[in-house]
Amino acid sequence: MSVDQFQLITELYPLRRDIISDSYDQALNILCQQFPLRVHEYASGTRCWTWRVPEKWICQEGYVESLSGRRILDQIVHPLYVASYSCALDKVIPREELLAHLHVHPHLDDQPPFIFYYYQRDWGFGCGKKLAETLMDEQYRVVIHTRLEPGTLKVAEWYMPGETEDSFFLSAHLCHPGQANDGLSGVVTALAVMQELAGKPDRHYTYRLLIGPETIGSVAWLSHHEGLLPNIKGGIFLDMTGIDLPPALQMSYHGDTQVDRCLRHVHLRSEKGSWWAPYRGTVGNDERQFNAPGVRIPMLSYARVLPWGHPDRPYKEYHSPADNVNITVAGMLEKSKDTVLKMIEAWDGNYFPLNQFKGEVFLAGYDLAADRHRYLDQHRTMLKMMDFIDGSNSIIDIAEKLDLPFEDVRRWMNKLRDVGLVKVHYTRCGDHPAGRDG
Repeated sequence: MSVDQFQLITELYPLRRDIISDSYDQALNILCQQFPLRVHEYASGTRCWTWRVPEKWICQEGYVESLSGRRILDQIVHPLYVASYSCALDKVIPREELLAHLHVHPHLDDQPPFIFYYYQRDWGFGCGKKLAETLMDEQYRVVIHTRLEPGTLKVAEWYMPGETEDSFFLSAHLCHPGQANDGLSGVVTALAVMQELAGKPDRHYTYRLLIGPETIGSVAWLSHHEGLLPNIKGGIFLDMTGIDLPPALQMSYHGDTQVDRCLRHVHLRSEKGSWWAPYRGTVGNDERQFNAPGVRIPMLSYARVLPWGHPDRPYKEYHSPADNVNITVAGMLEKSKDTVLKMIEAWDGNYFPLNQFKGEVFLAGYDLAADRHRYLDQHRTMLKMMDFIDGSNSIIDIAEKLDLPFEDVRRWMNKLRDVGLVKVHYTRCGDHPAGRDG
């Protein structure tokens, strides 16, 4: 049964999914009941390279009211009204102090923004700009009943073995309370992609999906699996896949690996308006942890977002309660899944064809020739592709040099492989290396 991405988002997005919280665990448990996920746990205080796992945050209530008892802000209405990991507080404070702890959204005058204090001790409220401008009383009562206690950071992994232990990663984050597209849409799309891959038994690479809290989840897993890092050949972080915006592919730190070029080649041909940007050119997420110094795994990211320079980037409802199912489009989720799957299939099928022949091949002798009198362009294209078969050019190299669809080149190389004219190598093996191996 295929994943109903929209239904899964509808079920999970209202939860207050802070990085270590009961609601995050609740969301993860729901996913574990439906998918073959293994959960890795890291206790509060655990050292993860230069990071430490924070404590669990419990928020029982949080509100601001006038001294007459009029409730102004309340997390019951939406979790973003109380900044995540706010310290406990119950006191009457002057207006100036309250305003110093109020945060307004940069694009939406009537919505609170997503504010968090995961790694510092402070408190705050999200507030619509228009509402903030009406707060003229001299004093207000602020109540935040919260506590911190030792907890467990949880990262879910879906491991799917292939012909080799060399692996490709998908990644998405499950945190971001009360939001549908930021984080959660990437999770459901990644799960849908993995489910499709599970039905394809001829996978060359091993595939892993990581689902965890943003940043600290990836850092925790990577820092505790350093022995696996040399086998990770690349990956893609998924986020904001349900917005009705053109999709963007962000390159890895290196930007020119076989992984980068395979995924970009397919991405730009997948959907009208598709665009790409260099590393740190769209929205920063967990791909940073894979690309970082000492790791340098080529992790790309895919998201439907507006480009730099647009006043509403990455999208107008970002980090607000307006990021909900009303702006989530089931058709966009499916398009995102289909494109990501095609990108991964291209990567899985990319190899360096090594010639098992000398000279120009007598294609008619292998029943592979095109009738040059009827199909001259096809005949010439086939010969041009043959020129590059020496082990130094991958399928994506040839597709880019000849401006051909990746799948057309792969189909031709597979035909040559099937008759013994080409041998498959997954690393460059010719005498004239060029570019960077992925």
